[in-house]
Amino acid sequence: MCRKILIFALFFSAEVFAYTNLGILNFGDPVSAVSGKSTALGFTVFSSNKDASCVFTAPSTMNFIKRTHIFLALPAVYSSERIIPDDDWSGEEGGAYYNSKFYFDTPACAVIFPFNERLKFGFGYIKRQSFDYIHEKTTYSGGSPTGKIYYKGSGDIRGFDLDGSFYLGNNWTFGMAYEILKGDPTVERLDSTGNKVRNSFSYSGARSFFSLYKDAGMWNFTVAVFPSSNLDMSSTTVSGTSSVKETGEEKFPKTIAFGFNYIWAGAVSATLYFDIAKTYWSDVKATYRDSLSCRLGIENDLTARLQLRYGLALIPSYERSSVERAFVTAGISWYLTASASLDIGFAYGKRNYINNWQGAGVTYSGRVDETMKLINVSLDWKL
Repeated sequence: MCRKILIFALFFSAEVFAYTNLGILNFGDPVSAVSGKSTALGFTVFSSNKDASCVFTAPSTMNFIKRTHIFLALPAVYSSERIIPDDDWSGEEGGAYYNSKFYFDTPACAVIFPFNERLKFGFGYIKRQSFDYIHEKTTYSGGSPTGKIYYKGSGDIRGFDLDGSFYLGNNWTFGMAYEILKGDPTVERLDSTGNKVRNSFSYSGARSFFSLYKDAGMWNFTVAVFPSSNLDMSSTTVSGTSSVKETGEEKFPKTIAFGFNYIWAGAVSATLYFDIAKTYWSDVKATYRDSLSCRLGIENDLTARLQLRYGLALIPSYERSSVERAFVTAGISWYLTASASLDIGFAYGKRNYINNWQGAGVTYSGRVDETMKLINVSLDWKL
């Protein structure tokens, strides 16, 4: 979940460093995959979610699940950045430095309950945004230290999902989800004068999203709509002996997605998954650009119990200064029993961009090369 370093104003000019790859994910960032299956299949979360993870992306898929499903996922992330400053940060001319972090992410879990043949319900818990990041570096000029850049974020914003799916006839289903969002993250940083500032946030709100699903046996497709929605925010900023309380709101961008799945029963049995999603970042900030992401995954049956998966994903940034490179993904699925499957997915991606930082009253600039490695292990169990 890995994207870039931003500097943005949070009401009344309270500056906070916002990191996407190594820390704070911008609201609605599409670089995510809930299950090991979708991680391995090029982050295809709309065409490949015929398991209980669909409660987070396309609830209409629930109607073709005949038995109660329990889903649990545990992602682990290793993110790193190589920063090549235009200024003499390290005391050595032309120096660069590295920053990295490894962590186990918050588990996601979901349950789908088939009330009857036409009506299904689902419940889920997932982390929607992370604030977990540490960035600390002494700045130099002409070989002499001039100050320090320091940032430490912790906490997250969590989503609690309640879903319903209704059978419309002729293998069409409609689904909707209501998601309650809540979180209390904190951020510590140094301001331009070197004083430590602590921001304590409280987020709360809710949003709804919808999907339509068609199952035609050898192929199916999904259309999902995530309307733009607001999230209430209050913050307390403490700097020295002063304390300032503020209120405002953050915003999720609108996303419209299409997923297509096709089973090819040729000489080599394979299943193709393809997602395309348009995210309207201009809803969030005028300087952001809308993005169109494409994701592709292929699944082969090695044996009756073992499947091989691999894929590619091109997910452009909402920031104008970045250069994207495709994510490469792979993984396997192993049926532990006829009712339980273990899915393991691995993803690797890179990108670079130009960015500015502030420290000790001076603005620094440089190029950042980011790398993300994500492994996701999930279990889908039919009761």
